[in-house]
Amino acid sequence: MVKKTVLIVDDCEIVRKLGSHFLTKMGLNIILASDGLEALEKIKLEHPDLVLLDIIMPKMNGYSVCRQIKSEPKIMNIPVVFLSSKNKEVDVYWAMKQGDNGYISKPIKKSELMAIMARFNIIANVNPKYSDQFLYKQGCIRILSPEIESNSNCYEFCTT
Repeated sequence: MVKKTVLIVDDCEIVRKLGSHFLTKMGLNIILASDGLEALEKIKLEHPDLVLLDIIMPKMNGYSVCRQIKSEPKIMNIPVVFLSSKNKEVDVYWAMKQGDNGYISKPIKKSELMAIMARFNIIANVNPKYSDQFLYKQGCIRILSPEIESNSNCYEFCTT
């Protein structure tokens, strides 16, 4: 079985290392980028299965990166999930308007990463407590797990 690849894009080295640590333990290949321009180069070269993307970064912000990914036919189907310290409703809404596929507020939690990996079929044989954490109803996405809801911000947003 071919290992899936996740690109973690964040200007904070600690976030990149933490995310890489969790995802490597899940058996994934990890690519790291510290800014938006580097991310776009790596996406075009490596074609990862998922992009975890910070918003506030040097050279090119995450919103611009997401728009560019979603506008290029060869890479537009790669899921993009924002990981950001920006945690207001307007931030989630604006991310959705750029074409993202999900949003997690920092600090990142292992359970949230598991839910994202399960949602986008990045890892196989996922415990149902993780694979069933997303509800799709009228174009809205919401993390549902009681474990996640008790340990983090929970966002619901509509894609319409």
